[in-house]
Amino acid sequence: MKGMEKEISCSDKIFATLMLNGKRLADFGGSNFGSVSDIVKYVFSTTGRWIGIAILTIRNYNQGWRMELPLLSKPSQRRPSSTVPECKDGQYVLPLFS
Repeated sequence: MKGMEKEISCSDKIFATLMLNGKRLADFGGSNFGSVSDIVKYVFSTTGRWIGIAILTIRNYNQGWRMELPLLSKPSQRRPSSTVPECKDGQYVLPLFS
């Protein structure tokens, strides 16, 4: 994220929106963020699971700047299972991604 880093003071009011395919996944505001990286970490820790490229819009109310940042989230890697899937009516039932 080097080069895209904007100055943020811990007392700045930050407002952010996360959008995925035109759908609003999260809105939040607050202070006590020391960097854009802190905001991105907060977004990933609070939004839950989503798959795809979302756009994070961050607005610093005190300093008057706004930025948009693409964020990629993908499903976690599945571990190979050592068990045979359940067979129901002649078809195997495969577990969904968890």
